[in-house]
Amino acid sequence: MSLSKYVKILFVCLSFVVTAQAQFVNYGTDPASYKWNFVDLPHYQLIYPQGLDSMAYKYALYLENIYPHVQKSITKPWKKTFPVVLHPGTMHANGMVAWAPRRMELMTTPSSKIHAQSWDKHLVLHESRHVVQTSKLMTGLFKPLYFVLGEQAAGVSSFFSTRWFFEGDAVGAETALSNSGRGRLPEFNMTYRAQLFADTFYSFDKWYLGSYKDYTGDYYALGYDLTSFAKYRYGGDIWDKISSRYVSRFFHLPPFPQAIKYHTGDNVDGLFDKTFAFLKEEWEKLEEKGEAPVYLSPVVKQYTSYRYPQALNDSTLIAVKSDLSDLTSLVKIINGREERITYIGSVHGRIHLKKNRIYWSENVPGLRWTHANYSEVKYYDLLTGKIQTLTPRKRYLTLAVDSEGQQIAVSQFSFSGENQVILLDAKSGQELVQYPTPANAFIKELTWGEEDMLFAVAVNDKGLTLLSLHMPKGEWQELLPPTSVNITSPLWHKGELYFESGLNGTNNIYCMHLADRKIDRITSSRFGAFTPAVSADGKQLLFSDYQAKGYRIASVPVDTVVSEDSSFDKPYTFALAEAIAEQEKFNLDSAVLEPVAFAPKPYKKRMHTFKVHSWAPFYYDVSDVVNGGADDFSTMVKPGVMILSQNALNTAITQAGWYYKDNSHHGKLAFTYLGWYPVIDLAVDYGGKSFAMSWVKNEEGKEVIQAHYSRRKLIEAEARLYIPFNLSKDHFIRGVQPAVTYYFTNNRYQQFDSHKYRNFQYLLSELRFYNYRRMAHRDILPRWGYQLRLQYLHTPFHTENYGSLYTGKLTTYWPGLIRNHSLMVRLGYQYQAMDDKVLYIPKRLMDKTRGYDFLYQTRQQLTAKADYAFTVACPDVSIGSLLYVRRVRTNLFYDYTYNQAQKHSGWTTQSSVGMDCIFDWNVIRMSYPLSLGVRLIHPIDYGKFQTEILFSMDF
Repeated sequence: MSLSKYVKILFVCLSFVVTAQAQFVNYGTDPASYKWNFVDLPHYQLIYPQGLDSMAYKYALYLENIYPHVQKSITKPWKKTFPVVLHPGTMHANGMVAWAPRRMELMTTPSSKIHAQSWDKHLVLHESRHVVQTSKLMTGLFKPLYFVLGEQAAGVSSFFSTRWFFEGDAVGAETALSNSGRGRLPEFNMTYRAQLFADTFYSFDKWYLGSYKDYTGDYYALGYDLTSFAKYRYGGDIWDKISSRYVSRFFHLPPFPQAIKYHTGDNVDGLFDKTFAFLKEEWEKLEEKGEAPVYLSPVVKQYTSYRYPQALNDSTLIAVKSDLSDLTSLVKIINGREERITYIGSVHGRIHLKKNRIYWSENVPGLRWTHANYSEVKYYDLLTGKIQTLTPRKRYLTLAVDSEGQQIAVSQFSFSGENQVILLDAKSGQELVQYPTPANAFIKELTWGEEDMLFAVAVNDKGLTLLSLHMPKGEWQELLPPTSVNITSPLWHKGELYFESGLNGTNNIYCMHLADRKIDRITSSRFGAFTPAVSADGKQLLFSDYQAKGYRIASVPVDTVVSEDSSFDKPYTFALAEAIAEQEKFNLDSAVLEPVAFAPKPYKKRMHTFKVHSWAPFYYDVSDVVNGGADDFSTMVKPGVMILSQNALNTAITQAGWYYKDNSHHGKLAFTYLGWYPVIDLAVDYGGKSFAMSWVKNEEGKEVIQAHYSRRKLIEAEARLYIPFNLSKDHFIRGVQPAVTYYFTNNRYQQFDSHKYRNFQYLLSELRFYNYRRMAHRDILPRWGYQLRLQYLHTPFHTENYGSLYTGKLTTYWPGLIRNHSLMVRLGYQYQAMDDKVLYIPKRLMDKTRGYDFLYQTRQQLTAKADYAFTVACPDVSIGSLLYVRRVRTNLFYDYTYNQAQKHSGWTTQSSVGMDCIFDWNVIRMSYPLSLGVRLIHPIDYGKFQTEILFSMDF
């Protein structure tokens, strides 16, 4: 067989392992208390919690009406109904489409960062396009693969395609098929535009695959630009042609770039160059001369952003700072000098400063369920230096505080989809009054006007609008007719309403004169001006001005006018967006929608516990693939057969199969249930030879243990029960996880005194605590924190042979000598109760010393390990399209183990030093980051110098 064929087979095997690891991801579960409905639609099965019929119908209406249009430019309708699950309990606004099992999951709470498009439309357009993409890739050579692998075949088919295509093409769909979409937001391309005109434009590899040295945005915008330009230049069906060739010429490596070159005449780099040459011409048209603002934040050398400025006094500003080296924090800027206040968690949007309190809303996880979490109002008290939670376990999104700091207005999107503005008491957090929104519009942002007035940016089915609320009467008034132009950050000041918008193709600050509702433009930012605020004396307008090195805080006089009477009826037209919209000739925002038959029925969870989605004529353990449990790829896949099941609600995962290993046949069954408060893991393996351990007398007349194989097939079974409590707060990841494991095998051990044979069994109880700092982009390990694991193992049916095992392991994280250097120190103690016992328990609880074999013969053992990890270089260098190296890092380590085998024996040591040298890289432009390195180990006490190869993949 030729070398090229060997390479192709190797890539196919690697693609299977990688895609299996990427696709078998559980995105979380909903509370067990939910009762569910389902609706069978012509092309979808919609599953949602009971009580949400109105919300569910809107999703059904949009899904079915866009069905024939979302697939127009990639022609491959799917034949089977596609499951769609609504998750209303989570505050993490998102959506996803998975391969195995095939499903769409939609988190229905809108994002406060949404543009001029309702959240349900945005989700349906974007995620439906992913369904079409996946369906298209299951044609050609991959169509028969379904009969071999089931739904996991889609993961194999997409292995050599790229994420920039998937996500960029989906952004193109949400843009082309509506009046809005991210393709019409100037800020979506702002990072590229700023770098291009700063003469620091990066290579395709760096923009796509990322960097630890520079900020590179995300591949959604990059993909949108490439896919939309290709449609503009080569026709609306170009990606249909490219994907058709991809699935029919898969072995022309690399197949996706080869398909692009075949149909466009350019490789990916050529398409990239032409795309941004076109965009540069478009962006040059937006260049305008204007008076530069006064910059108030420090000058930075590396990418650093200062956002959401608030004036504390004439010399001090409060802002939110973020960069690649550290976590997001609140800072003071005193006459241009920065001073950190505190780190903060996942903040929804702007901060608000009133009466020495800094307010914001923050996502907070629920205790147990992934899709049941909260958005809480918090504040930092500048006088006490403490963060307080004002509204625990609530669903409040954007907020505004009145001038006296007495009341807070918040927006709320309820579980069932109702939108409200709620007034809170700023001292107690108690709700005072609720105001339903007109036409159930989603309140994106709020600002407090005069004492009895609120102003809001709202999104409804017609687009985005500005509203006022007269609170005494509860009356809403429309200030701006619905528009497709995005508006954010409203600010009322002395009868004027300031806000940010991308009306003219660049984000700038505008002012609406409430007396006549005329709108003037206040700033002439080159790349983008955001989040207006007013200085302490009321004379300066503060804002965040985007530049190539991040957001800087700037100011202009509050009465500045760059252009008068701006019209939101004539927004800037984006060439690529208009071109792909013209090709589609359908607009969800203006189309007359056909009603759909909607007859919900109860969805019985017990009846849907199992859903077989994939199978294979070979065997691999899904838990090994997902968790990296196998030693290497060669041991991961075995001869055999298997089936996989996972239900639509992600509560039950099952694997059953047969495999052949070490000249023995095995049957394997594994089941995980996540639908109750405790998680249940069950697994049983039947096959191979069992053995018996018997006591016999040796030549000296002493009884010794001796093993011999029996005729019985080996049975190994394990049942585990655990509860993953999530206590994460602010910028720390916290949790507690109690667990108990029962293990059984029919390997028989003869008891020493009674000489009775017993099957080997044990019970393992454990309690894990963890509390560590979230990692910044450049961190290798957490900067602060610890993990503590306490374990107790006993053998209740083997008390004559075995004692009990007690283990405590503590992992601590410390900052290194330089920012982003990390020190990890691990301490452990193990005690095995050996009094009147004759055998050591054959179970590992402690990690072995690097460079030595594991010590089973231990009565007491103390371990200490230290690792110092740091980055050596971030070269961001490519070797053609074959390799892209993002980072080179090193880990220096020292291990020490102090062991006592028996009560009256001496203590022995195992110690070693060494280092890891690791490259973080991407191969053939695949988005899956790989880490490859070498470990050098020098055992100090005995043994020879050793080397090990290190390899891992991150998904």
